[in-house]
Amino acid sequence: MRKIFFTILLFGCIIGTYSQETYDQYRIIIDTAEENYNIGRLDEAEKELTDNIKKFPSNLRQSAYRLLALCSLGNDDEVLAEERTRLLLQENPYYSTSVNDPQRFIDMVERIKRGLSTTITTASSQAEDLNEAPVPITLITEEMIRNSSARNLQELLATYVPGMTIVDCNDDINISMHGIYSNGQEKILIMLNGHRLNSYCTNTAAPDFSIGLDKLKQIEVLRGPASSLYGGVALTAVVNLITKQGADIDGIKIRAGIGNYGQFRGDMIFGKRYFDLDILLWGSFHLIRGQKRYLSKEETGLNIMGGDVNVGGIGPKPSYDFGASIKYKNLQFLYNTQYSQVESPLTMTHMASTYDVEKYKTFYGIRPSHTTISHHADLKYGQQFGNVYFMGQIAYDNSDLTHYQVISDIPLPGFKELLPLPESSLQLLTDSTQGLARYISGQEHTFGSKIQSYWNYINNGRHKGLLTVGAEYSFFKLDDARYVFVYDYMKTLPETINISELGKGHENNANISVQLKHQWGPVILNAGLRYDYKNRYDDTHISEFSPRVALIFLQPKWNVKLSYAKSFIDAPYLYRKTNQFLMAFLGAQGSEQLAIPLTPESLHSYQLTFGATQWIKGLDFEVNAFYNHAKDLITMDLIAHYNMEQSDIYGIELSSKYDYQRFSAHLSACWQKTKSFSHNNMSTYTYPTALNMPEFSTNLTFAWRTTEQLKLHTHLAFCSKQISEHLDVIKYAKYRTALTKLSELYAILNTFEVPPAELLAEYNALRHFVNGEASGERYFYKDIKVDPYFVVDIGASYTIGKLELNLNINNLLNNKYSLSGACTGLVPQKGLWFMFDIAYKF
Repeated sequence: MRKIFFTILLFGCIIGTYSQETYDQYRIIIDTAEENYNIGRLDEAEKELTDNIKKFPSNLRQSAYRLLALCSLGNDDEVLAEERTRLLLQENPYYSTSVNDPQRFIDMVERIKRGLSTTITTASSQAEDLNEAPVPITLITEEMIRNSSARNLQELLATYVPGMTIVDCNDDINISMHGIYSNGQEKILIMLNGHRLNSYCTNTAAPDFSIGLDKLKQIEVLRGPASSLYGGVALTAVVNLITKQGADIDGIKIRAGIGNYGQFRGDMIFGKRYFDLDILLWGSFHLIRGQKRYLSKEETGLNIMGGDVNVGGIGPKPSYDFGASIKYKNLQFLYNTQYSQVESPLTMTHMASTYDVEKYKTFYGIRPSHTTISHHADLKYGQQFGNVYFMGQIAYDNSDLTHYQVISDIPLPGFKELLPLPESSLQLLTDSTQGLARYISGQEHTFGSKIQSYWNYINNGRHKGLLTVGAEYSFFKLDDARYVFVYDYMKTLPETINISELGKGHENNANISVQLKHQWGPVILNAGLRYDYKNRYDDTHISEFSPRVALIFLQPKWNVKLSYAKSFIDAPYLYRKTNQFLMAFLGAQGSEQLAIPLTPESLHSYQLTFGATQWIKGLDFEVNAFYNHAKDLITMDLIAHYNMEQSDIYGIELSSKYDYQRFSAHLSACWQKTKSFSHNNMSTYTYPTALNMPEFSTNLTFAWRTTEQLKLHTHLAFCSKQISEHLDVIKYAKYRTALTKLSELYAILNTFEVPPAELLAEYNALRHFVNGEASGERYFYKDIKVDPYFVVDIGASYTIGKLELNLNINNLLNNKYSLSGACTGLVPQKGLWFMFDIAYKF
């Protein structure tokens, strides 16, 4: 890894030396023009700049357009100044003004940026005005990231994106969108500069500490289905992380921080632009030991076992994020490597009890945790030919995945009957067996290619039209698969089948898409259709059409959008293989339901959005009403997976921002209701309320620059009460044990002509017990109340020249609260945490 970064750095230095002489010549022209502007020789400054504007390299061209705009303002030519400011922002959509700029210029830049066509690319896979996006978009800027007190991407998204709430499924850092979630974050597509970060094996991309925030310029969050653009995984939302450019850094910035509960962080970012070459290198790491707490068995919600838990710990090794982004004219290269590790506070699935991680054996040095080492690389080239733009891309992704989960630390009488294991393995387990765990690992490789073309087929005073067509192909392969059961902490059950061979497999996916955006004056039609074809590892096929259509009515200070979209996500490869593992373990005793193949999940979404800008100076707001219908959602029953759930979700979202002089505020709020039901081949059950979804959630952030050096910020978060539902494993184990014994007694009774009275009495008692337990399928489930919570975060930043000091305090009031998620109990959340860091720019 060090060799790669030093090679890239050396390459940049060589190129920089080669082009520095030419660069210095144009730098002198800029400096001379700025001197003329400062002494009032506006016409001379304009002439020097306009004579050389096409010769300037990109970063100097930005400076030239800035000076030209300032010259136009000096001559009171607002129209020309706005035109030149737009050219500046086309060169760099993320350009930021400085405190030394004239207020008229600052206001103009901010006004144009609010509607500039190049600031958003995620919603339509093309540059467009934020107000022209076909679905609601949340734009999180660099300034908003600093004001949030967020420690990772999960907290940042929950702060600013209405409808996104933190859900704690115990096994991983997770987030929900409109109440749809899984054990891991697999319903939301997360991208880095348009490159998919979600695993092709599990569909997950955890918004955790393996995604550094310091390198980000902004985040574009598409709040709605996006399979018409991005295929599977983009079921409920898309999060596109946009990195800074080398020119934004223009040097090296380092950061180091320390906090309570064993928190350490380090960040480095290097950026330079040499003529047409832009280089950005970044690296970050986080080490968090975690907060030790005693949890009674009543506090877990499932009353199995209490004890010490580790809250917020990410394991003995630090999570890290290293990467490079290199742009040379129309060619772009991206490389990113991440390491993520999370220790579950509680045991897996419906057990939700405490455990001692140190008692368990290690696999390749890893104790029970979820770990992922991933590598992402892509090479992209684009070229403009008249009204047509072509883009081609090749990509490679690699991940080493490990899911090592404790099932139970203590003996559970009758529980072994619930494990889908062959009889030979069950004989090794007794009712006194303790220290049960499951270990799954594999290494995935994915190769992908993409071509896309944009055609501006009309552009006159009344009509604008853009047609986009594209095609993609990807090849996925899983190697080195393992599936192992641990018992008595250190022992492993013998492999009755060759799991390493059974887990291997490959899949192919191809798609074609077409997108149309046509504008008639204030009316925009934005429509798209994508067809995905997937050849699964077992030679079954998936064919999915993903349409979307939106009508937008634009006015200078308000807009209305009406949209429909359908999205899908195929059942993760890991889920399908896990079911196959279990069938192989069980052999002829395999469940009929396990034999039913997992099908893709789907979501139909309807949204009506009203947005307004500057009705009051400094205030923008948006109101969005939505209705989602989700089908065939995958749920987990102990350790197997099934398509069992459907949901109808509706609600209203509000987002607003106020920015005036030295004060800013952002509000996101969501009210939502749902009706869900689960079904199998025997019965259907309707949930009386949404599970692990607050009916109301809101976040409010304030930032106030008290002086030029000192800035204060505050974050307030509130979520209403929730309900979580879980299987009572002990009760269910007793039922399954009684059912097995009943079957055995029935066989014995059939051997007698006149059954013995005592055996007959035992049989009737067991039958009465079993029939009573089975009278209602939900008898084995219990509701757990998740209390509402209110959290206050505060922070301060002080700048002295190139030195920056930051202090963030999370959960200032030290509120003790818990959250829950799929197949777990009440998971305790972090208390009062703080972090102090210091940064310096070289």
